[in-house]
Amino acid sequence: MKAKYKFYPSSRLLAEAFLGTIAMNDLIRIVEQQMQHREFRGIDKSLSDIRDADFTLSLEELNAYIDELKTLMKEQPLRWAIVTDNPNSTALSMLIKQDPFFDNRVQIYNTVSSALQFLGVDIAPNHLIRNQYFTVE
Repeated sequence: MKAKYKFYPSSRLLAEAFLGTIAMNDLIRIVEQQMQHREFRGIDKSLSDIRDADFTLSLEELNAYIDELKTLMKEQPLRWAIVTDNPNSTALSMLIKQDPFFDNRVQIYNTVSSALQFLGVDIAPNHLIRNQYFTVE
């Protein structure tokens, strides 16, 4: 499994967790699958837990992904909390946050509870993505 995710419509939240080795084509598949859900249109907050992921993106691929995210977020603005705890994924997250477009929209945390606080969501961290979630293989 590359990712699991769950929509929380009452909180307008998409919570996702990335798992294992993640390449550019995996990121594209994950986003495309999420966008197919009717709940996606009501989302204005996103929490990405990337602590268990190993991203294998080149700098060019990362820049292309950032450009795609900017296009998506212009159409559907959201606040984005990224949870990470290792140097590689922290560096990747910082490259995203460095883009002026994401400056006030993206924050990086090392705990899910602090990320949820930034998003203003009242869900217990240990209840996120526990059951009835979608997966991307």
